[in-house]
Amino acid sequence: MPLDAIALGAVVNELNNLILGARIEKIYQPERDEIILSLKSEKGSYKLVISAGSSNSRIHLASETKENPPEPPMFCMLLRKHMTGGKIKSIKRVGFDRIIDIEAECRNELGDAVIRHLICEIMGRNSNIIFLDAEMKIIDSIKHIDITISSVRNILPGLRYILPPSPKKLNPENSSENDYYSLLKNAPLGREAARIISEGVMGISPLIASECVFRASGSGSIMIGELTENQTQKTAICLYEMFEKAAKNDFSPCLIMDEEGRKPRDFSPFAIEQYGKNNIINENSMNEAAEKFYFMRDVSARMHDRSLAVTKVISNSLRRAEKKLDKLQCEIKEASDRDKFRIFGELITANIYKIEKGAESVKVINYYDASQPEIEIPLDKTKSPSQNAARYFSKYKKAKNTEIYASEQLKITKDEIEYLESVLYSIKNAQTPSELAEIKSELTEGGYIKNEIKKKSKKNELRITKPMEFEYCGYTIFVGKNNIQNDYLTMKMGKNRDLWLHTKNIPGSHTLIKYKGEEFPPGVIKKAAELAAYYSKGRNSSYVEVDYCPISHVKKPPGAKRGMVIYEGYNTAFVAPGEMNQKEMI
Repeated sequence: MPLDAIALGAVVNELNNLILGARIEKIYQPERDEIILSLKSEKGSYKLVISAGSSNSRIHLASETKENPPEPPMFCMLLRKHMTGGKIKSIKRVGFDRIIDIEAECRNELGDAVIRHLICEIMGRNSNIIFLDAEMKIIDSIKHIDITISSVRNILPGLRYILPPSPKKLNPENSSENDYYSLLKNAPLGREAARIISEGVMGISPLIASECVFRASGSGSIMIGELTENQTQKTAICLYEMFEKAAKNDFSPCLIMDEEGRKPRDFSPFAIEQYGKNNIINENSMNEAAEKFYFMRDVSARMHDRSLAVTKVISNSLRRAEKKLDKLQCEIKEASDRDKFRIFGELITANIYKIEKGAESVKVINYYDASQPEIEIPLDKTKSPSQNAARYFSKYKKAKNTEIYASEQLKITKDEIEYLESVLYSIKNAQTPSELAEIKSELTEGGYIKNEIKKKSKKNELRITKPMEFEYCGYTIFVGKNNIQNDYLTMKMGKNRDLWLHTKNIPGSHTLIKYKGEEFPPGVIKKAAELAAYYSKGRNSSYVEVDYCPISHVKKPPGAKRGMVIYEGYNTAFVAPGEMNQKEMI
C-alpha cells in the first residue's frame, strides 16, 4: 500500500521519539526524486529517506545505503548549503493528509539562526519535496510544477507555499460512526464496500478499508447491497475504532507476505486478519515495516527501469544473431549436397562427344554409383557442353567455399549467442547501479552500445565491484555476478591451485574455491557447485550439471569476449541449485 495518512502518523510518531533535536550531518540525493538525511541524535545515528517517486513515494528511517552519483544534483547542493548542521525542531503531519512538515533550525551565511521547512508531500505521482524559508516561501523543490502542468497550484522558487486542495471526503478528525454508516448506506449498489470507504474517507488506504469490511462481514471484497444492516454498522464501528487507535498512537505494524512467504506484498500500521496468520509478520516499528517493503520494491523497480534500454539492445542483437544462425545452417545444408555438381561436371566432360549443342538435358551412366544407374543432367541450352561442365564445377567450388565460410561464421555466431545470453542473465540479476554500469561498460567495449564521449576524470571512471563472497566449512567461495566480474575472478583473483566451477552449456557465474593447502573436501565442492547452479540460467531446474577443474586448466582464447573461456581436464557434478547467505559483499 502507499503510505496513507494513518501509516504516516505512525511514522511521524516514531520519528518524534527518535530524531527530534537531531543534527543534520549530511545530505545525499541518490535518485533524481529522492533525498537522504544523515542524522545524529542523543539516541544514535539515523538515515531518513524521503522519496517523491511516483510509485514509491515515502518517508521513513532506513538502515540500507544507496550509491550516490559522482556529482550531487543542484537540489542536493542547495539543501547542503542551507540545512547541513541544522537541528530538527519539529516533525508533524499537516492535518489528516499525506503531508509531513520537517522544521529545522539552521544557520544562514551570517551565522544567524533561521528556520527552514522541508515539506514532504507523499501523494503518489503528485509527490514532491519542497524546501521553504521561515515565511513559507519556496526556496526550491525537487519537482517544479508550473502552469503547463497544473493550473490550480504551482510549485516554483519564490512563490508562497500553499497546501494542495482538500479532497471532498470525510475527515476522520471530525467524523463519527454515523458519518461512516451514512457513507455506506447511501452508496450505489454494485460497488465494493471497501472502495466506497477508500474513496470517501480521507487518509485511508484500500488495505485498511477492506480490513474493516472483512472484520464486519468475513469478506474484504463484498459489494454494497450484499452488506446486511448489522454488517454495515459493524464496518462503521470498525472504521471509527481504527481512527481512534491512530489518534492514540496505538499501532501494531506488520508486513503482509506473498503466498511463498518470501517477499512483502503489503504493510499496515494495524494487525491484519484477512490474509491469515501465516502471511503476517509483526514488526517492531512502522519505520521498519515501511523500509522492508519499499526497499525491495524500490530497488527492483528502479533497476528494471534502468536496465530496459540495455535489455532491448541485447535482445535485438540476440534476435539478429539467431536469424543469422538459421541462415548459415540453411547455407551449410544446401552446400552439403555439392558433390553432385562435381559429378555432373565430370560426367558431362566424359560424355562431351555425344552431347548436342543446344540440348536441354543429357542422359548418361553414373559411373560414380556402384549400381551405375542412368541419370539425367539438366543443361543450359545457350551454352556449349564444355561451358555446362565448367558451370557445374563452378557451382561445386562455390558451394565448397560457402560451407567453409558458413561453418566458420556458424561457430562465431553460436559463441555470440552464448555470450549475449550470458549478458541477458547478468542484466536480469544485477542488483545495484554499479553492477549495471559494469555491464554497460562491457557492452560499450564490445560495440553493442554506442560509446558516449565524456570528459575524462576520476569521478567518471568505472569502479569495478568484486564478486560475491561466501564462507563454508572454512573455505572461501567467490561467485561472479556479470562477465566483467567473471573475468576478474578467473583471470586475476584465481591462483593455479584454486578450484574453478561453471555450469555446463548454460550461461552462469564463474565460481571459485580458494585453495588452503589441502585437498578440497567433497562437501565443499558440492556446496560451490550448488552456488554455481543457483547463480545460473538453470536456477529453477531440479538438477544442473556443473563442471569443475583446477583454475590452471582454464584459458581465455585470444580475442574472446568478456567471461568467455575454455577449459579441459574437468569433472562434472550433478547438483540441485542452492543459495547461501553471503559472508560479505565487498
